[in-house]
Amino acid sequence: MRISEDPAPGQRLGRYELLRLIGEGGMAQVWAARMEGSRGFHKVVALKTLIPALARDPQFQRMFLDEANLAAKIHHRNVVEILDLGDSDGVLFLVMEWIDGQTMQRLLRPGLRPMPISPAMAARVVADAAHGLHAAHELHDERGVPLGIVHRDVCPQNILIDRDGTVKVADFGIVKAFERLGDTTQTGEIKGKGEYMSPEQAQGQPVDRRSDIFSLGVVLFEAVTGALPFQVLHDLVLPQTGASEPPRPTLIAPQCPRDLEEIILKALARDPRERFQTAGEMASALEDFLMRRSGVITTAHVAELLIARCGDKLEEERQRIADAIVPQQRPAWRPKPGATLSVGPPSEGRSRNPRTAPRRGIGGLMRAGSDALRPVALPWLVASVSTGVAVASLMFVALSRPRDPRPLVDPIAVQTQPSAAVVKLNGVVLGVGSQVIARPKPGVSLVVEARSSDGVSQTVEITSESPARIQIDLEPRGGAGPGAAAPPGSGSAPAAK
Repeated sequence: MRISEDPAPGQRLGRYELLRLIGEGGMAQVWAARMEGSRGFHKVVALKTLIPALARDPQFQRMFLDEANLAAKIHHRNVVEILDLGDSDGVLFLVMEWIDGQTMQRLLRPGLRPMPISPAMAARVVADAAHGLHAAHELHDERGVPLGIVHRDVCPQNILIDRDGTVKVADFGIVKAFERLGDTTQTGEIKGKGEYMSPEQAQGQPVDRRSDIFSLGVVLFEAVTGALPFQVLHDLVLPQTGASEPPRPTLIAPQCPRDLEEIILKALARDPRERFQTAGEMASALEDFLMRRSGVITTAHVAELLIARCGDKLEEERQRIADAIVPQQRPAWRPKPGATLSVGPPSEGRSRNPRTAPRRGIGGLMRAGSDALRPVALPWLVASVSTGVAVASLMFVALSRPRDPRPLVDPIAVQTQPSAAVVKLNGVVLGVGSQVIARPKPGVSLVVEARSSDGVSQTVEITSESPARIQIDLEPRGGAGPGAAAPPGSGSAPAAK
């Protein structure tokens, strides 16, 4: 393959066979690929190829390889690992572990509208990302000299969550390579995502680890409120303008605890000296908040939310990768008899605080009832290959374009009064207020519970025959007591306490 040609499925780059393009942008393409070893060994990996225009530039090649070699030294459970660097027929590529999960961006927007997550869940995810960033920031060479690694593009697209709830930061290196090439000064274009940039990075000034901390503060603000801090005040106002401060998160999300709000605002301080000085310090503050406010929030809780929001899409993409590996031998996926669409209740001993529930959510449903039906990543998933190698991991690149979500077929809208009620599906928190869920199959029933902030709760059983709109009323109305559900004739299902 010549350097001027784009890679295509089925082509080989060294020992890697390209399976399926899963993302592309202005700098690179990301592929699902299969690594082949001796004696029939196979492993699914993520492979990122630079676009030909960049791959032809010798200066960029050197800089990119330098930065990738630095990033490859990072070994931490909260950082996506680089496995290999290669050059085949003039195509420069990077090989990553394959993550069985999803980006934080997709978790926050599984449908057409943003859906923030609970403050406790947001703190858990961002604390884990901060642990990964701290490991990168602290990296030294063999002589003990700090390497000075700064991510420069911390955003929800570059924070991955695997099926087990493990959070991983992805895509170190490529933005720094562009900066070293002088692309910013030559074109006036700032690489990275403006909404998440620190003021100093947006102004083209030197940056250090505290720039990543600012970006992580923007991510935490968005996860809790569903909005970006500088877009809340004015459309497309970036932090480099110096004209405005971020609003207090509680103005947008009243359920945000004050101590978490202070953590967010400290991370978003315009002066780097007023921020957390290390990502480890920010992680410790979030861990302390979780212990004070919510008890233990584990990766298992994060995994439950991931499956509740993205489970169906994950299974879909898994099948696509499986078909790309052995298209002739692998039949189309069919559920086993008795399989149901449901989300199981949380394990015993896991506390749920309704005040820290997500504000809104479209509840994706996990297929249950069969060991063969495990949720997997979209577009970053695990594929079990024919040799029996079960797990390989995939990295998402910041510039890849997420696929448009498919609308639910014949969905059921659940509306609550008051609108701030926490909604659960079979015990798993979907969000706060109105939710949209997939209609269950005939013979399958789901239990939706709504709980108001003062503890009044109501449950509704949903079946394939339920109306398209269900209203759950937790406020007194006329002679009815709290928790009365609207009658079936009004478009709502009867509720049972």
